[in-house]
Amino acid sequence: MAPANRAIVRNALLLPAVQIVLGLVGAVVIALLGHGAHAKAFLVGAAVVAAGFAVFGWRTGLQAPVVSAGRVFARLLVGSILKWVVIGVGLALAMAAPALPAAAVFAGAVAAYVGCLLCLPWLVR
Repeated sequence: MAPANRAIVRNALLLPAVQIVLGLVGAVVIALLGHGAHAKAFLVGAAVVAAGFAVFGWRTGLQAPVVSAGRVFARLLVGSILKWVVIGVGLALAMAAPALPAAAVFAGAVAAYVGCLLCLPWLVR
């Protein structure tokens, strides 16, 4: 298997990093307001979404770049399914935890996903 393209590897790793940074910034702002549990829950929500996108990047972008179209499509499908399984299970477990406020977990997940939407045009270039 040939190594993946540098730009693809960079983008596959950069998007989850941006999502984690957004989660950290939001958690610091919430912690400065005096809500420690909410800050931790916000960061957990963002980390779950970042983990889902990291799994997607690993499954689709960090594999050998020259393969048949069928294999690329299968990678895309499996990567998407794995991403949503990681996000769904992670958010369900985080929201079920009694120490984490569910609304703050959801807010962190939304913030990380909005970060993805804002970064996509920049990453596609």
